[in-house]
Amino acid sequence: MSFKKSLVWFRRDLRSLDHAALHHALIASEKVYCVFVYDKAFLDGLPAGDRRISFIHASIAELDAELRHLGGQLIALHANAAQALPALAAELDVEAVFTNRDYEPEAIARDAEVAARLAADGRALHTFKDQVVFEQDEILTLAGQPFTVYTPYKTRGSSAWARSRTASIRGRSSLTRRGLPNRRMRPSCPRWRSWVSRRPIPASRPA
Repeated sequence: MSFKKSLVWFRRDLRSLDHAALHHALIASEKVYCVFVYDKAFLDGLPAGDRRISFIHASIAELDAELRHLGGQLIALHANAAQALPALAAELDVEAVFTNRDYEPEAIARDAEVAARLAADGRALHTFKDQVVFEQDEILTLAGQPFTVYTPYKTRGSSAWARSRTASIRGRSSLTRRGLPNRRMRPSCPRWRSWVSRRPIPASRPA
């Protein structure tokens, strides 16, 4: 899987460190754009002066500063994400959009709509596990069903966690030798500045 241009869609994960989608986009793409959408479908119903908006705004400013320090910039839009993301992907002529999975019902429905719109244009939406330790189908009983008793769930989860940690430790040296982002997935390799596209943040962008 390789692309000339791709787009990383930031949502809850407003950081450049330890970011699964950004990590995979940088490995797979020659040029990477970064975007955050102030999603009108979710935010416009909040009361004026809501502190969550202030927190998001401060986090976006911090993320943009991180990306600028690393040689890139952040595109910021205030729009309906289900419509704006496919439109931006077309405008930038990217081949794929990378993002971390969101597990809220409304977000799942939105992402399905985005994936369908992208697919209609011949583009792909690639999603990654990032904010959870295990996906909902990774810790199951021997019958392949969710656990209903905590103790066996804890035992199975602890074993799976130990195995994943061992695999992570074994894989670190090869990633470092190949010049890829380090084990914290920070895109700090020398090619970062040529990989991440510089694009000014629009002061305002009509929906």
